[in-house]
Parts: sequence; structure tokens; C-alpha cells
Amino acid sequence: MTRIFAEDTRWAIAGRVDEDALERIVSQLPKELQETGSKIVAGKDGFAALLVFGDLPNERLAKQLLTSVTPVYLLDFDDDAPAIVKLDRKKTRVTATRENEHPANFLDERGIVVPGYNAAPSPVMSVGLVEGATVVEAKRACPDAEFEFRAHPRGVLVVGDEVGMGTGMLSEALRRRAYIVYRDLRDGSFSCNLYEPGQATASFSPTRPKKNRPTLDNILGETTLDGILRVLSIPGELLGADEAD
Repeated sequence: MTRIFAEDTRWAIAGRVDEDALERIVSQLPKELQETGSKIVAGKDGFAALLVFGDLPNERLAKQLLTSVTPVYLLDFDDDAPAIVKLDRKKTRVTATRENEHPANFLDERGIVVPGYNAAPSPVMSVGLVEGATVVEAKRACPDAEFEFRAHPRGVLVVGDEVGMGTGMLSEALRRRAYIVYRDLRDGSFSCNLYEPGQATASFSPTRPKKNRPTLDNILGETTLDGILRVLSIPGELLGADEAD
């Protein structure tokens, strides 16, 4: 991301939430952040965000919104490790999962421009595969999805923006195994995440293993991008790569 303003967004809380609820969150911030140190911005389709220009992300404040809305997103704009944590309320418990997208791009897609960042197309391409699912089931589980579902011999492909979010949601909703393959166009590096219902998301990467996730030695016996695409029957052009032989 490229910095374009002196104002520096450090973190944010976002969701389909009333601005009055976000105002109540503002009142709990340190006094120096309650006026010029924070800003509430309305986006598209009822989405809104509280942008904070100092301090560290506060998950406790984000969880307060779960009493009236779910999910809620806690966004960290750390230069070295930007992150999005999706908080869900499920009956009496709260679950937290990470989204694979830069926070500024995530908000930009929802009509919110983040001071301090110029949202740009991601150099990372991705495609998801949910095994044993059909396009009809996928559309029923995610009726408002902006990504595309394509029929596939092993299930359904998830193509387009927010693939990480869409694949994870489908895997959880349909209780099916799922894969997401990522490829960085800058250097050709790649990784593959494995979703197993009821288990932590595992990841395989020959060059950039994820420290916060269980690591895999291979994907169905394959350790190269071409091999993984071949064994999952995913067309290489979906990742900007030559189709596997």
C-alpha cells in the first residue's frame, strides 16, 4: 500500500453497524483519540467503520458490537503485518477468524476510503475449491456473495474478490473440506490453505510458512504449484499461471 496522507490510520472496527453504536465505542477510546484521533465513516449497503489514528487494535471494544450485529471486523494496518480478524457471535460463544486481504482494500470495496492508504489492486491472485458442493448449494449458503461460483468436478470453484472469505464461509456453512491457492504475481511464490470443518485452518507454503497456523508438508502429495493445481484440477490461468500439464 502507498501512503498518501499525513493522517495515519492505525486500526479500525467495521461492520453493518449503526453509527450511533460506533459513537459509543468512540466514547471509550483514550481522550486524545476521541476527537481528531478517530473518525466514523459510512460505506455502502449499511457498512460503516470507526477509523482510529493511534494506539493498538482493541478486540474488547470490537466484541461489544456483537451484542447487536455479527460479524464485526477488527482491522490492523500495521505496515509489517496488516491483518483482518472477523469476529462472529454464535449462540453463547464468539469465534475469530483471519481474512486474507489488506484492510484498506477490504474497506475500499465497501465504499470506505482509508486516510493514509491508496487502495491498489492486490498482486496476489487466489482461487478457492470447496469439495463436494454444488453451485446451487453455494449460492444458497452465500446469497449476497460478490464472488463467482463455478461448477467443478471436485465441487465448486470460488473465483473473484474476497475468495478467502467466500471459501471459508462455504466450508463452514456446508461442512465441507476446502482449499484456497494463492499466487503472488510479484515473485511467483505460492501457498495453499486447507479448511477442514471443526479444525484450525492449515497452510502449505514452500517459501513463506504461516507461523500462526498449522503447517502442511504437501497438498495431496504435491509440493509445486503446477502439481497442486493439477491434483486439484484448478486451471492455471485463474492464478495468472500457465495451466498445468
